[in-house]
Amino acid sequence: MTNKLWLIWKEPKERRRFIIGELTYENNEYKFKYIDPELNNARKSGLDFFPGFDNIEKEYVSNTGLFPNIETRLPNTARPEYLEILNLYDLDTDSSKMEILEKTKGRLLTDNFEFVPVFDKNKIEFEVAGTSHSDDIKNYKDIFEVNDNLFLERELDNKYDEYAIKVICKKNGTLYHLGYVPRYYSKELSRMLDENVKYSAKIKYLNFESKLDDEDITADVKLIFNSR
Repeated sequence: MTNKLWLIWKEPKERRRFIIGELTYENNEYKFKYIDPELNNARKSGLDFFPGFDNIEKEYVSNTGLFPNIETRLPNTARPEYLEILNLYDLDTDSSKMEILEKTKGRLLTDNFEFVPVFDKNKIEFEVAGTSHSDDIKNYKDIFEVNDNLFLERELDNKYDEYAIKVICKKNGTLYHLGYVPRYYSKELSRMLDENVKYSAKIKYLNFESKLDDEDITADVKLIFNSR
């Protein structure tokens, strides 16, 4: 069961993602705290605080359930389409709130926060970032399919992320650039790529009608590395 998630803040202008907090659940107790090393850089880029957690130094604790300011980001159980939402995210009525938060990321159209799993080399899944910058997506998006094989390639001259990794799909002998590994995973993954660890990556899910204002599609990637 999911028991730890990172809180990510996306800078509104350049859309750079920062790890700013950590939500944990253990022994029927929820805890939230802001974490370094990226918090200070995020604040310099315009972050104030996550709504409801206005004390950067405090560790917040709840023994009575998920924090209300986070729970309101989950799908409303009263919505007529609630079961369809669960099914869309491969969830069911027994899924925990942490599991639902992990799958939906707790996103709202009104802000730039999201919750993602902490990095775990034994279970890596992510949404491709920066798809709006890919001409291949714009011009050839109809050729991509679920279960297509993917390749990861370091982009050493990327000025926004020294650990930037391109996500590439090979179709009929042609390479297409879908986007990038999200910044919050790129540092750890780049180290593994530099060590030439064998891996398999596939498109797990596609949505060509993304509601995110900086993405053209939602492409979920499942990545498996060879054990070392």
